[in-house]
Amino acid sequence: MKAIKIIIGIVIALVAVLAIAIFIGLKNLDSLVEMAIESVGTDVTKTPVMVDGVTIELTDGRGKIQGISVKNPAGYTTENAIHLGQILLEIEPASIADDVIVIKQLTVNGAALTAEHKGLADINLQQIYDNITADSGKTPKDPAPTTARPDVRFMLEKVSFTNMSLDLLSTEFGERQLSMDDIQLSNLGDRQTGLTAEELANVLLTPVVDAARKKVNNELRNKAKEKLQENLEENLSDDDKQTLDKLKSWLDK
Repeated sequence: MKAIKIIIGIVIALVAVLAIAIFIGLKNLDSLVEMAIESVGTDVTKTPVMVDGVTIELTDGRGKIQGISVKNPAGYTTENAIHLGQILLEIEPASIADDVIVIKQLTVNGAALTAEHKGLADINLQQIYDNITADSGKTPKDPAPTTARPDVRFMLEKVSFTNMSLDLLSTEFGERQLSMDDIQLSNLGDRQTGLTAEELANVLLTPVVDAARKKVNNELRNKAKEKLQENLEENLSDDDKQTLDKLKSWLDK
């Protein structure tokens, strides 16, 4: 009888300890996710990443990130290169206990990108893109697990970037706003092996930054051609201008 009481006491104590551990873990979950995003994001982009706020409701399988800011590399005047607006997560609750956490839907609404062009060809988004993709061809190295960077893997079933904006600031060509199409991604990682936090940050940021830098590069090339043509025409004689007009007419046919 005494032995049974001792066993029951031990079980109750273990349950109490487990309950306390779960409570502490859930209580600090938001701050842990925030630290993980900032730590991993900074490693991937090679520039500081800051999070405005995180709210995770595991029982509902939902989460919200108020905003993520990717700071500009050194040497640029604006503070942020990228600010991801409200981010909504739909998590598969049963996967929390598995090796791979499944995020069924991730929606980023209102991402704002600021492209800064200076000198001949220095563009902040190009530099960030180069930083993100620098290690993409190498064998990934899993970081040692820490409180801020837990040793977990992820799968994303659906990802949506909507209502994005792109501002171009150029010392040579002035300021303008460029349009950005919505981006839809699916099945990033799998349920067996998943993606590390670094791999996940890479596959999420790369298509957005890539689309923005291509828009910017095309715009800058077109503006450079226009300026070159204007300078060329200013130094042409009337006969040369007529010849150039005829050539343009022929090329446009």
